[in-house]
Amino acid sequence: MENAVKKMDFIRNQVKQLIQENLYREVTPKTKHNISGIYMIYIDNFTSEKIIPIYIGQAKDIQKRYKQHFSEILALNRLSYEEYNKYFFSKSSSFYEGKFKACKIFKYMLENNCTLQDFRMIVLEEVDGNLNEKEEEYFQRLSSSFFGFNQLNSFLKLRKLRFSNSEIGNMEIMDCLSVLQKDIEAINSYYDYGFTRFNFEHAMPKDITFLLDRSKELDGNVLLKFNEVKLSLHVLCNRYIPKFEEMQLLLGRRDRLYDDYKVAKYEFYEALESLKIDINKKFKELKFYSEKAKENFIDSVRYKTNPKYKEHFLEYLKHKKCKLNFYEVFEMQIKDINKKIDEEEAKWAPYSEASDLHLKREDEMRPKRYKMIFPSCQFKSFSLGDMSKNLSIKLNEENDLLNTCHIQIYISNDGNSRGSEYDKEPNIIRFDYCYIDNKGNKTEDKYYIDNETTRNIQAGIAYFEKDFYNMFAFRKENFKISSLINNEIENSFISVVAEYKHGINDYTLKDQELIKLSTVLNEIQQLIDEETRLNIVASESVNCLKKCIMNEGLYKNEFVEKLLLAKKLPKLKKRKKSPIKKAEVVKVKKIDVTVKRAEAYKQKVLLKSNNAVKVINYVSSREKVIAQCNSCGYEWKMRSDHLLRRPSCPSCRK
Repeated sequence: MENAVKKMDFIRNQVKQLIQENLYREVTPKTKHNISGIYMIYIDNFTSEKIIPIYIGQAKDIQKRYKQHFSEILALNRLSYEEYNKYFFSKSSSFYEGKFKACKIFKYMLENNCTLQDFRMIVLEEVDGNLNEKEEEYFQRLSSSFFGFNQLNSFLKLRKLRFSNSEIGNMEIMDCLSVLQKDIEAINSYYDYGFTRFNFEHAMPKDITFLLDRSKELDGNVLLKFNEVKLSLHVLCNRYIPKFEEMQLLLGRRDRLYDDYKVAKYEFYEALESLKIDINKKFKELKFYSEKAKENFIDSVRYKTNPKYKEHFLEYLKHKKCKLNFYEVFEMQIKDINKKIDEEEAKWAPYSEASDLHLKREDEMRPKRYKMIFPSCQFKSFSLGDMSKNLSIKLNEENDLLNTCHIQIYISNDGNSRGSEYDKEPNIIRFDYCYIDNKGNKTEDKYYIDNETTRNIQAGIAYFEKDFYNMFAFRKENFKISSLINNEIENSFISVVAEYKHGINDYTLKDQELIKLSTVLNEIQQLIDEETRLNIVASESVNCLKKCIMNEGLYKNEFVEKLLLAKKLPKLKKRKKSPIKKAEVVKVKKIDVTVKRAEAYKQKVLLKSNNAVKVINYVSSREKVIAQCNSCGYEWKMRSDHLLRRPSCPSCRK
């Protein structure tokens, strides 16, 4: 116990050091870490005495993997306690079987009063080569399988070998056994820490004989190591799993009965195949070519309790005017097959009984294990809050132009529906603007928009896992959220993908005042004029924005047309000249642009110098301008970008 506490403190300090060293490459929805390497998820709350909240992973594209991990937590955050409970305990196995990493993280965050802001991820190391080897180094170094959210390393290795199509070599078996032995020792030491108990009881194989079955040549060292590890595993299971010996005896009996059943089944199929060969010969001899008739005869023997096959076959013989009695000709073979059928059924009954008993015991134990990763506290939807606290319009110096209106639009979803089964309508949920007038004064505000989506959200939307209720889903997907609005299934809500982009969810809108979009647009129209530049940034595509405008009924509004046509402001330093088509037209455009730039530049210098310096002559952003001091009247030449950076008189220093 004391050694475990010391080890945990040591690893916790290591984790915190790694966080400090790699915080500069933290992964967020806004970053672009499209690199291959090892990453660490951590929950920024290290108060637990039993768990170090970390997960070590590898990815060819770390940014993409972050989106997957974080979106899973965003999806779980939408579910109510009652709904989430169904996915664990309403059926024989959990809906999230095989995807329990997100469930472990969600449980920890809930029980430690965390928010979505506490979900963090950093790049530990960029790796172009063997990711598995490097990942395993971090597993060993940080023991994340025992103190954190990772699965046991031995489980991952055994699963890979179990489902491999190739023969397992001695080196692979020896490596796997070594990893398994280390995990067995660690489980004994850290059984009560992290999710070690769940990982061991739920996922760790209790029988490893398949390793020997999959290899043709085994040397003495491998067999010696195998027996050593098998004994250690048996002792471990006997120590921690209730009625383990009883379950093993039941499992052994089931396997023996299954082997007997397989032999009987094989003998039956062998006898049936022999009959098929003889029937083919007889049909060829009689020049009968109906494959269906052959099938009916074979099925009449195979399924003797169903008379329809025999009736169809006899009708065929009648049609062919054949008086040969096939059932007399093949009487001995039919009797032998009937005997084999009876033997197969006799072997099936005890095997089925033993199998059902084993499954029943498993079904009784499984919910007890699920409780280890299910939250111990009641919770409501959006219990982890939201990520929208830092939303703001970011203005850089290049776009901080006079008489400019910057607009940021946040949309509920992309409006793309993969099918017509459920409605999916996008709506504007938030509208921010910042207007800079001709004097450099800023007027800015943010509004949550009043529409069907936001009203439904404030009334309360019930969310659920879509494929859990879909009986026709062949391969059910986890973390695919749908909703129940006004007792109807609908997808017109803030999607998880949209939330990932901008951080706004139902929790954000809970107590907000809702304003009509038309009111917001009228407010902006009162501020701007015909010369105002518009800089529009939307969280979804232009086509999606158009759908939103249509849903608001404002598509005939003149200002709305201007909004949709507006593009993001170009960066001044990278602005390209228009291609020359007609000399006269280009000349006029050049004069207009220069005048506007000059006036904008002059006003910026006045503002930055507190009216101490004025510009007399401006040519371009990289050429010298003539400046004059309003205090002493001194004139000097200086590059325009340098003056803007330091607008002060070199004579009187004002």
